[in-house]
Amino acid sequence: MHGKVQSVPKLLIYETRRLVLPLETVVDAILELDRERGGRLSLATITDARIEAGENPALVLQLTQADALSGEARRYSLPAIAAAVIHYCSKVRIPLPRQWAKSIEIVPEGFALTLQAAVEIQRRHSGFTTQASSSAPDAEVPASSAAEEP
Repeated sequence: MHGKVQSVPKLLIYETRRLVLPLETVVDAILELDRERGGRLSLATITDARIEAGENPALVLQLTQADALSGEARRYSLPAIAAAVIHYCSKVRIPLPRQWAKSIEIVPEGFALTLQAAVEIQRRHSGFTTQASSSAPDAEVPASSAAEEP
């Protein structure tokens, strides 16, 4: 006897993590990735690092190679910075789930890497209608004291 398999409705939990990275940390991440890929950036002297906001945001490093007569500027786009930061986090054992959506932006502290995901879980109730209660002025309850039933 084959019966219909009833689909159990799912609920979603949205999770967001945000890592704020100072400029110095991002420069270290760029150096680490360059070194592992056989680049020469770690052999240079970095004389300045600055963030360029605007239409094409980037990190600009001013550096002097040991065998060069003059300095040069290297520009790193946000995707290049994100790749270096993700690699760096892996090296220093900061867990970043692979499947999560990742984005990077410039913030006053430096850069912020945001990770987002939605997790599906089985619903444990049959459903109900949701109405916002306008008569409860103290509707916000701290998470630590919410639902403390045995």
